[in-house]
Amino acid sequence: MRGDHERDQCRSARVDPGPGRFPPGLFDAVLLDRDGTLVEDVPYNGDPEKVRPVPDAREALDRLRAAGLRLAVVTNQSGLARGLFTHDELRRVNTRVEELLGPFDAWQICPHGERDGCACRKPAPGLVHAAARALGTSPTRCVMVGDIGADMDAAAAAGAAGIMVPTPATRPAEVASAPTVVGDLPAAVAQILDRIGLVAPTAPARRRGTVLVVRSDAAGDVLVTGPGIRAVAAGADRVVLLCGPRGRAAAHLLPGVDDIIEWPLPWID
Repeated sequence: MRGDHERDQCRSARVDPGPGRFPPGLFDAVLLDRDGTLVEDVPYNGDPEKVRPVPDAREALDRLRAAGLRLAVVTNQSGLARGLFTHDELRRVNTRVEELLGPFDAWQICPHGERDGCACRKPAPGLVHAAARALGTSPTRCVMVGDIGADMDAAAAAGAAGIMVPTPATRPAEVASAPTVVGDLPAAVAQILDRIGLVAPTAPARRRGTVLVVRSDAAGDVLVTGPGIRAVAAGADRVVLLCGPRGRAAAHLLPGVDDIIEWPLPWID
């Protein structure tokens, strides 16, 4: 159900990524919404026989696995709180998803209702943080793929990148505010692999220590540097952003920034 398809008490499957497992590019892991993104959205589904993958989902996910990326499902499932299906029925549905789409390295499921006030239900960032921990990485090294605004909001709140794959039920305002919008899951995978290719070194990576990035303009100007800062962070031990007073609030929202220096420039401030 739109806005309802996902949740559990941040139940996690922990994995050991192992040394050198992650690629040296922009992302370590891909977090995926379940209903509407991986499989057709059947509201409050407790029947594994109703699981239908979206077109070409298995092939797309296998491309990510072949690239060395870890995959996690991040899903709200308020049907548990509503008593519309049981934990065992949810487990059987998720087992069927893996039978059709291959194994995932972690599942993060929030079982709470909208009024429960939990920290895990998207658009809160709890599931994204939990998935990153389970995968042995940080949210800033993750990209979230989902079909509604709550998926994108959860990613942004945690510092992860977001790619929206809208369905006919996705609201136009959610599409308009999404950081990146593509037509289907294979296109989202292609986008992720392209981004990794843009920053992945062809030779063994040499860490560059601390890198200073300067953007001393207003908040909007600071925000648009986000993709550039993420690319810098992929090859640096530490990123320091020098910004002006009007851009500091926006600077705190940018993933990949380790420290902020505020310095007013007279021709701007």
